[in-house]
Amino acid sequence: MDPSVSKKRAGAATAAAGLTDDLIIEILSRLPVKSICRFKCVSRHWRRLISHPEHRKKLPQTLSGFFYPRYRRNHEDEITVIPDFVGISRAEEEELPFHDPSLPLPGYWYIRPADCSGGLLLCSCWKVNPRDEHNYVVCNPAADKWVVLPEAPDDLSLESTIRICFDPAISSHFHVFQFLEEDQYGYITGLNIYSSVTGAWSRKENGWGEVVPVDSRGVFMNGILHLISHESTVLTVDTEGKTWRTIPVLECMGFENFWKGVVAFLGQSQGRLCYMNTRKHITSKISVWMLEDYSSDLWVFKYNISTSQIFGEVDLMMERDYALIAMHPEANVIFFVWKCEDVLMSYDMDRGKVSVICSLTEHMYDAFLPYLPYVPFFSWTG
Repeated sequence: MDPSVSKKRAGAATAAAGLTDDLIIEILSRLPVKSICRFKCVSRHWRRLISHPEHRKKLPQTLSGFFYPRYRRNHEDEITVIPDFVGISRAEEEELPFHDPSLPLPGYWYIRPADCSGGLLLCSCWKVNPRDEHNYVVCNPAADKWVVLPEAPDDLSLESTIRICFDPAISSHFHVFQFLEEDQYGYITGLNIYSSVTGAWSRKENGWGEVVPVDSRGVFMNGILHLISHESTVLTVDTEGKTWRTIPVLECMGFENFWKGVVAFLGQSQGRLCYMNTRKHITSKISVWMLEDYSSDLWVFKYNISTSQIFGEVDLMMERDYALIAMHPEANVIFFVWKCEDVLMSYDMDRGKVSVICSLTEHMYDAFLPYLPYVPFFSWTG
C-alpha cells in the first residue's frame, strides 16, 4: 500500500476517535439510513452507539422486523388475537424499538394488526364492553401512542379492504383507505378516506373504472397508494382521492390464478416500485421488475430467482408453498415465509445469498398477510 494512503487513513481514524459520542450522533443524524447501517460495522463502540434506544430516536431508521397476529386462548377459553413481532437483526445488543409488541390497548380484548406504513400500525380491535363493538386503531409502537378512528360513514363488512398510508418524509399526517366493494363481484365503487388532518372520513367515487384489486398489501410511495388489480395492472390513487391512475404491466409480467387472480407481489426499494411475479409454465422462477420511469410506465427486468436455490426444492409455487412478504427498503433483498416449514427467510438478489432468519410461531395461511414490515418512527403524529 502507498505509505501516503496509509498515513491518511491513520489520520482520519485519529480524528474520528477525538469526536464525542454526542457529536458522532449529530453527524450521523444528517446521513441517509443506508450509511447508518454501514457505520454499524466501524467498531463495536459505534454499533452500540447507533443501537442505543435514545440515539435511535435521532437517527433515520430502516426495516426492523415484522408484526403479525398471534392467536391464543384467554381465561374464558376464547380464541383471541394480539400483535407480536419478529425482528430481523441478529445482533444481541440490538433492542426492540418499543416496550411491548402485544400493544396492550386498554379496553380491547381482540387486537389484530391489519396493515403497517411508515412506522404506524393499523389494528382491527374488538372492545371488552360491549363485546360486539369494533374500532380501527392506529398505533405508533415506538412512541407508545395510538388514536381510535371514528366509524366510517358506510355500514360495511369488516372483511372490506383497508390500508394505512404514512410517510414521515412527506407529511406528519396519515391517511386510512377503506375500499367500497360490490357484494357480488368485488368491483370497487369508491373509497372512504380518513385524514388525521381533519379527524374525519370523506367519500370518494371510484376513478379506475371496473376493476377488482388483488387481496394484497399496497405500496405507499411518493404520497400515492399502489395496488395490483386482477386485470394485471397497477392501480394508484393519491391521499385526497383526486388523482386515479392505472399503470400497465408487460404481458410477461402477468399470470392469473383462477381462484386468486394475478400471482404477483408489489414492493418498493430505494425509491422504486418493484413487481415480482411467476409465469404460468415457469413457476419455479420469480421474475423481478423495477419501474424505472414512473412518468412513462417503463418497467425494466432486473432478476430471475430460482425457487430451488432459495428453498432447496423444486415444483414450489408462490402463494401455495411460500409467500413474499416484503422487499428491503434500502437494499435488493426480499423476504419470504416458507409455509410448509414455518420459516422466515431472506434472499439477497445481488449476492445470491439465502439466509434463514428464524422459525415462526404462527402458521401462515394467507398469501401475503399477516407479516407486516415495520420501520420504527419515534415521533407521534395524529
